[in-house]
Formats: sequence, C-alpha cells, structure tokens
Amino acid sequence: MICSAKSDIGMKRNVNQDSYILKTFSEKTALCVVCDGMGGAKGGEEASKIASRTFVDSVSEFLTPYVGTSDKSIHVSAIRENLIESVEKANMAVYSYAKSHSSLKGMGTTLVAALIIGNSVFCINVGDSRMYFIKGSKIRQITKDHSYVQYLIDIGQLTEKEAESFPSRNVITRAVGTEPTVTPECFRENAADGTFVLLCSDGLTNFVKNDEIRTIIAKDSKNIDQIALGVRVNKLIDTANKNGGADNITAAVIKI
Repeated sequence: MICSAKSDIGMKRNVNQDSYILKTFSEKTALCVVCDGMGGAKGGEEASKIASRTFVDSVSEFLTPYVGTSDKSIHVSAIRENLIESVEKANMAVYSYAKSHSSLKGMGTTLVAALIIGNSVFCINVGDSRMYFIKGSKIRQITKDHSYVQYLIDIGQLTEKEAESFPSRNVITRAVGTEPTVTPECFRENAADGTFVLLCSDGLTNFVKNDEIRTIIAKDSKNIDQIALGVRVNKLIDTANKNGGADNITAAVIKI
C-alpha cells in the first residue's frame, strides 16, 4: 500500500478551509479523512480541522490495539460502530466549539473517510466530499453526495449532465457540526489489488472531469511507487487550478 495527499488553496480563495489527515498503521492498514469547511473563512477552517483531528483520534484509539493482528480479529460491526461514533464525536466537537465562540455560529464541514484494512475499504461520509475507486480504465464513485442537486437527481427533476451547471449545486443537505446530531452513511466495499482509492473535496471534482481524474491517476500504474503517486496527486491539483481553481482543492490517494 502506498499513499499520497495534498491540499491547495486554489486560485480564488484567501483561506484554505479544507483539511485532511492521512495515517498509516501498518503495510495493510491506513486511515484517511478529508473535510471541506464552511461558515465563513475562519469558521470553515476551524470546523474542518477540528472534525478531521477528532475523527482520526477516535478511530486511532479504537484501532491501535489491533495493529499487527489478523484482519479477521476486528469484527466488521465493531469497525462500523466506531466509525459512526467517531463522526458523532467530530460533530459534537465542532458544534460545541461554535456554541462557545459566537462569531463562529453555524460553522460546519463535510467529511469523507476511508479505513482500509487489507482489501476491505470502510467508508463513511457526510456532505459532498467524495470517494472513488479507480482501476485500469474504470472510475467509480463510491459515495453519494448529500446535496440538494443529488436530491433533484434522485427524484428525477435533474439529469447528471444538467447537475454540472446547476446554480445551487454546492448546497449540501448534511454537514458535520451544524446541528447537535448528525447522520453519516457508512458502508464496506472490497477493492482488488491495484485499486486506487481517491478521497477529495469538491474543489477537485467541480473542475476536473472523472475521465481526466482516472487518466491522471491510473495511466501506466503497474509499477508506480510513492514518488510517482505524489506526482500524480500534484497533477490533479494543478489541473483543477488550470481549469479555474475557484475553490480549495484536496486530494488523497491510496493504492491498495
């Protein structure tokens, strides 16, 4: 397993409200979270940092005793329960911080995270930051956006193509920290060896098409190493900036 991640302020913003943490526990176990903050420059920046840090601390505390043991020693249900609990802790941490700082009222953040154990990928998300699987000629979005635009797609009032230019496409319907409780989606996927797992904020997906993301990450990837993966992550960021870069951009890639 090799990993690389980067966050960039973009071409238009004065503050980077994105935050990520990428942590490896062993050769076959890694944890990554990407958050995209909202609620004013200071609020969004604080929200994403608090959420990512709280989430990773909680998952790490749960996971550390199992490092070095068989993958089968951790029950799937226990992992799922911990991931949900960790998002709930992150939610309360952001919500409580905002309540004690009146200038930050209403701040919140998206959150998408992957806990990779061998070929099992446990995903949890709130908001419209995304996770993709990329392998060979295929790219597949694993998460489903919690957004107004996705709701309109689901009820048949908007097509995927129309959604690309819809005026309210950045309005999310769930966030971490804006309310005292949160409802994340959590599920498990299996990924074959050689699969790239991409976690990213919408600063990437709004400015780089899926096919281009796939080409940048997966082309000639048979013998890719850590340095080469970092180059590809940098190229994702550079491409988003060349295409407008109107938002903060974060991309984290783990190759299984």
